[in-house]
Amino acid sequence: MSTIPTRPDEAITWVQTRIAPWVTHAQLLKLDAQTVAQLGALASAAADAQQAKVTAQGIYEDSVTAYNNAVKAMRTLAGGQLSIIRSTAKNAANPQAIYTAAIIPAPSAPSPAPAPGTPTTFKHQLAINGELSVAFRCPNPGRTGPVTYRLERRVGGTGQPFVPFMTLKERKFTDATIPLGTAEVAYRVTPQTSTKDGGVAQFAIQFGSGNQSTLVMLTPEESGTPAKQVA
Repeated sequence: MSTIPTRPDEAITWVQTRIAPWVTHAQLLKLDAQTVAQLGALASAAADAQQAKVTAQGIYEDSVTAYNNAVKAMRTLAGGQLSIIRSTAKNAANPQAIYTAAIIPAPSAPSPAPAPGTPTTFKHQLAINGELSVAFRCPNPGRTGPVTYRLERRVGGTGQPFVPFMTLKERKFTDATIPLGTAEVAYRVTPQTSTKDGGVAQFAIQFGSGNQSTLVMLTPEESGTPAKQVA
């Protein structure tokens, strides 16, 4: 294991503190005084280089700070000028002429918001008192905006009409008005924004004895044939 420290600054100090004793006791230590003097010169040169490095590093850090501050100030002032130009263009008879003169691209027209997604992953729970609770997912694209869900209900099997039931703000609802003795109740969920409708999902809950219930996904064509069954 080396006695000389591995860190450069510690190594310089270690050597410098030993030059004088080594020169004084050169004969005792069997050292060449000229070589020890050369070592002392190298240690002094290393110490000078170390100080130059510290100084240069400080200058570099100061220059980086000055650079960042200058760019920040420039961007802030330029941003203020941009705001004035855009305000001028907004109130101009020919906005494009303003943007062309300023060599600034005119803002592009926003693309239409996408339609909502399609409801999926329906889960239900039938309470002892007959209340039916349903929850579902509906992955909506970004920028869709606020979505509500139009819920329609059909009591009875295929052939009966779907009628408006309620509008949902959340992806869940509770139906406490299912007539006693109903064998099947079906629902149709349509996600909606102020301008577009999403995909339509239809499902039915079939009731059995002993408070048993089964959720059955219906085809969009309303054929009455289960497309997917979830227990």
